[in-house]
Amino acid sequence: MDTIPTARETAVSARPATWADADAIAATLAEAFHDDPLICFLLKDAASRPAKMPKLFKLLFKLGLPHGACDVTTGFEAVALWRPPNAWHIPPYQYVTNGAAFIDVFGLGGGLQVMGAMDYIEKRHPHEPHWYLQTIGTDPANQGKGYGGVVIRRQLAIADAAGTPAYLESSKDTNIPIYQSFGFEVTGEIAIPGGPTIWPMWRKARASA
Repeated sequence: MDTIPTARETAVSARPATWADADAIAATLAEAFHDDPLICFLLKDAASRPAKMPKLFKLLFKLGLPHGACDVTTGFEAVALWRPPNAWHIPPYQYVTNGAAFIDVFGLGGGLQVMGAMDYIEKRHPHEPHWYLQTIGTDPANQGKGYGGVVIRRQLAIADAAGTPAYLESSKDTNIPIYQSFGFEVTGEIAIPGGPTIWPMWRKARASA
């Protein structure tokens, strides 16, 4: 059986994404998060979930793109959606202006539940200026081959150069060691009422070599 080359073997790099990448990015993230506990909690219907997930991630990408901090690897193996310091919060007006897309994914009742869950998580979000790694994912065929590392390092280097910390929430405990290898540390637990537990992780800025 042929083996898929690693990121090192293919000399893959990361670049800032553009809107032309939207569909490919949405497809990669939908594959990466197919069994994610938080996504499965927010999109409870397993039958409709596969069709809704690309729409969800395309919307997240659309909301993050103006900040210029959405990165993708050369072949869309991995994607990272960042939000810059003091812009981690999605303002309510964006839910309104993107209401049709939001309802298309979650429906009316589901949308209220999602907003409640997001509000619960955001109330525990740190307020010190930081880069927020909102979403990172590698398509399953390329997981464990270094592509996620490529896509996360580009923005971490920018954060380190500015002396700015970074923050994320891990929705899988199995991913915690991966994030720890990049300097993130678990700061607690967020047990969503009726839903899964996620782990907030903070990374102090590292001095440039």
